[in-house]
Amino acid sequence: MEAGTLRGRKEADEGTTLVLLCHRVGLPRLASAAPGQYVMPRVLASALDHLSARGWKPVSLAEAVDRCRLGSASSENEFCVTFDDGYLSVYEHALPVLARRGVPGALFVVAGAIGGVNGWDRGAGDRKEKLLSAEQIRELCGHGFEIGSHTFTHPQLTAVSDERLRRELVDSKRRIEDITGREVTSFSYPYGDYDQRVREATVAAGYKCALGTELGVINRETNLFEIPRVNVRWNAIGPILMSKIGRARKPSGLRG
Repeated sequence: MEAGTLRGRKEADEGTTLVLLCHRVGLPRLASAAPGQYVMPRVLASALDHLSARGWKPVSLAEAVDRCRLGSASSENEFCVTFDDGYLSVYEHALPVLARRGVPGALFVVAGAIGGVNGWDRGAGDRKEKLLSAEQIRELCGHGFEIGSHTFTHPQLTAVSDERLRRELVDSKRRIEDITGREVTSFSYPYGDYDQRVREATVAAGYKCALGTELGVINRETNLFEIPRVNVRWNAIGPILMSKIGRARKPSGLRG
């Protein structure tokens, strides 16, 4: 039997693992400079239910990363749910949605802004949004959330000096570990902005994986420091979400 045929059969037996990316959970605010970042709780719930009804299994980010590190693949379609920035709305609105469904989550917080507001967005003219407190982050840990770093101040990492890059990566990791009492192993690039220098610095800082914003899914060839995601926006109803997942499979060499 030809090698290509064997590979095709092997891929056909494998499932898809995708990482969903969310930001703010709540009613879209037209006054915001980023209204598309909001997803209503009922839309998020509907998206998760839509996936589950079609046989998709929720898994933790750590589980998906460990499998990728070992070069293995799941025989089932799986999804992880991640949240960037650390908005209070994750605690208020997303936690109940995930907890009721037994879905694990991963949260990437801006360590220097814990308990504050989204200053990086405010500087770009966006509305003020509250961020999670240290106590709320610990409570999310108790509910099974993985807490990762989204830097210390949310800069464009490709534009900062080597020394500031190191501080953004290392200081945020230490601050979050002090809060949670757990090792921080995952990182999310602000704005999805990274290059080879940033990626290498992330590895050197002691992280085991890093997530971007490029559209795609996890497969055997995925670089653990270039994990793609599927952005969940305000209109993530079933057919629209499945269409986006289909597009995500194509850059990863999979059929839609």
